[in-house]
Amino acid sequence: MDDPRANMQDNRLIALGAPRADWTKTPGRSLGFWITLAGFVLALVLPFWGVIAVLVGLAYSMRALRVMPAGVHGRDLVLIALGVAAVTVVVVVARGILGA
Repeated sequence: MDDPRANMQDNRLIALGAPRADWTKTPGRSLGFWITLAGFVLALVLPFWGVIAVLVGLAYSMRALRVMPAGVHGRDLVLIALGVAAVTVVVVVARGILGA
């Protein structure tokens, strides 16, 4: 296909008012965040069940992360969920090692 209009890069369609994709409605983005956050809170009381909840939230977040391109609006919530999951695992392991 040699049509120059088919080249989506540098064709300035966005500047002409072409709609942008709304990545804030990606399935699993906010649900994964809230489940991960709830798992963190639950891990403070019941570590095993908290880690299970974090893993479920992490699965939703990773599904959303796979379809979202880098740098789009809304990706930060998924990255925060990944950070909360990492902190939860560190807290649970520290509790296990320290015997608290």
